[in-house]
Amino acid sequence: MFHQLLQAASAQYGIAFYESEILHKTGRTLVLAIKSPQGEYVLKSIFTSEKRLEFILEAEHFLRQQGIHIPEIFPTLTGTPYFLWEGDRYVLQEKLRGAPFPPTTSEAVTRRAALLGKMHSSSLGFLPKHGPYTSEERLWPRTYLRELSSLKHWASWYHNSRASKKKIILSYMDFFLEAGQELVGRLERHPFFKSWIDAPLQKHFLCHGDFHSDNILTVGASLYVIDFEFIRYDYPSKDIARFLQGIMNRRKGWDPVWFNRLLNSYLRENPLNDDQLDLMYFDLAFPHSFYRFVDKGRYRNISLDDVVAYLQREYDKTVYFLQQTKR
Repeated sequence: MFHQLLQAASAQYGIAFYESEILHKTGRTLVLAIKSPQGEYVLKSIFTSEKRLEFILEAEHFLRQQGIHIPEIFPTLTGTPYFLWEGDRYVLQEKLRGAPFPPTTSEAVTRRAALLGKMHSSSLGFLPKHGPYTSEERLWPRTYLRELSSLKHWASWYHNSRASKKKIILSYMDFFLEAGQELVGRLERHPFFKSWIDAPLQKHFLCHGDFHSDNILTVGASLYVIDFEFIRYDYPSKDIARFLQGIMNRRKGWDPVWFNRLLNSYLRENPLNDDQLDLMYFDLAFPHSFYRFVDKGRYRNISLDDVVAYLQREYDKTVYFLQQTKR
């Protein structure tokens, strides 16, 4: 299926690739496991601009130098980190022999939280040659308002629905809208947030953007982080929120004890001051997850009981983080 691509890769790297297997294929990426007499590799294409790909590779290289385990990139015969084939850019990576590291135990959670903290802390000082030159936090007020507007539109459209799932979602809607609106108003007046978004770019953190169990591999005694296509300058809360979703999915509910284990392990590697912690709680309190659940229609393919359980855990989580922001 990918015979011509393998021929092109063989010419670029001087390696006789002869077999491929699809590991991952979406509208965003194509990831192949490929074989050669020298061993196995991963050939990956991220369907994005050249400038964006250069930023991703530059960020990965910086984090590798700081001791974060990330698969190595092999240069082409001409020394470039990728090659162009039929309009898409391909990167050759080492193939790891490891397994995903799901947060099923307390030890797994704390190890992974420590890795995340180390990655965030290690990212400070990074200044890319190819952009971007602003951080995503600048978009927060606009994003908060857009998500609330979408939720209001959904509630207005379905307010007379007799469908059981929609009715239970509507019963929680006012709570999440009120919480979100309160946070929007407070964010606009938040003195630390205003100073944070104006800080030099190299003082902002790099956020992985998709920090879940399939992207953390156990290789021997080490944990490797893979799939950095969503990496960006953003706040630690984004990766922590993604991490939390995986934990709650497995534990079927919100548990502040587990969150505090996570946070304590994280903070040992990336100490945050009181203002930074407050901003993290602030973003974790906003109903981003509820918005995605409703807007993307994720309730459609699960049972009514699972919808109820999801909404209750999001309610409990939001109440907890709102309380943290008011201390």
